[in-house]
Amino acid sequence: MQTWTIIGGGIHAVTIAIKLKSLGLDNSQLSIIDPHPNLCAQFNDYTHRIEMPYLRSPCVHHVHPNPFHLNQYAKKQQYLHASYGPYKRPNRDMFMAHTHELIHQYDLNSSHIQGKATQIKHVNSKWYVQYDDVHWIESSNVIIAFGCNHQPYIPPMFNNQPNVSHIFNEMQHTNASHVVGSGISAAHLALKLLNKQSNAQVHLWTNKPIEVHDFDADTGWLGPKNMKHFNAIQSSQKRYDILKEERHKGSMPKELELRLKKHIKQARLKIHINKMVDVKHHHIVTEQSCIRYDHILLATGFEDNIMQQPIIKQLVNHYQAPVSTCGLPSISTTLEWLPNLYVTGGLADLELGPFARNIMGGREAALRIADALHGKVMPSKAI
Repeated sequence: MQTWTIIGGGIHAVTIAIKLKSLGLDNSQLSIIDPHPNLCAQFNDYTHRIEMPYLRSPCVHHVHPNPFHLNQYAKKQQYLHASYGPYKRPNRDMFMAHTHELIHQYDLNSSHIQGKATQIKHVNSKWYVQYDDVHWIESSNVIIAFGCNHQPYIPPMFNNQPNVSHIFNEMQHTNASHVVGSGISAAHLALKLLNKQSNAQVHLWTNKPIEVHDFDADTGWLGPKNMKHFNAIQSSQKRYDILKEERHKGSMPKELELRLKKHIKQARLKIHINKMVDVKHHHIVTEQSCIRYDHILLATGFEDNIMQQPIIKQLVNHYQAPVSTCGLPSISTTLEWLPNLYVTGGLADLELGPFARNIMGGREAALRIADALHGKVMPSKAI
């Protein structure tokens, strides 16, 4: 009996698990190793922390194989504010309710093992995954589906400074009046603080002017318009260069910029672009002044260290998992890195393109892995 172990329990992992279950995979054949108490807990927590009302992705991007399933769910549940804007960005709470309903419908909680995968071995054509440094799981196939959100990025000038914290670390502060960051998380966070503190002025410190883009990359990357050319490129370095150029890192959709501008006109929000020189003695130092701060919240993203994760290093060092010249996994079109070991998210950047790390990347990964494993699972069921 073929068995599957998914390392990670976020949106990508759940999307892939539901796809495999829809092909007939039994719960007894599936394990999902994730340290959080619930599947998709981190995504839920992070979007809740910044009080994101609507996701950035469109309504057809979610965890169910049927792209219209979330729209159908919205109508069935009679949501009044199910989506926003011309791209129908889904209501965050509705998206999470839909996700949790599907987790229960497909009984994924029975496959969830709460623990952290710490070691991986390949013996006699079988994979063995250790979690919490104690327990082992034997599996025919492994899918590495953890994200790139392993360690929040803290710019050097903020290290060891008092009353400075990253929004995605454990400590929570809602009375801060200074936010550092240039993208969608920083914008949502600034708006959250403005709503929580009706009379306070909030300062948003960015390292570049606000960049407005509907999505994390041009919509041409969601289909063959751009991906056909991308897939035809043989050089991994050229693909990597395209990824860096095409991803709109640190950007936000137009409606967020307009909401920020409204508060600027009311003198409640002040945006400082490339003005921070240093942070010391509880002050933010610019070339013209020193501004005392109460608390600084960083919304500066995450360290780019996915290839430094212990399991990834083990696969490279002990099993010679191929790595391209740009430092990312060299994988097949079905996202297979080593025999019966598959990757998704940032590890699949070179195959899935600029949207690899988004919800759509999880959907594409589910299709490719399901195609690769179709001969190893039971016949398709209606979904």
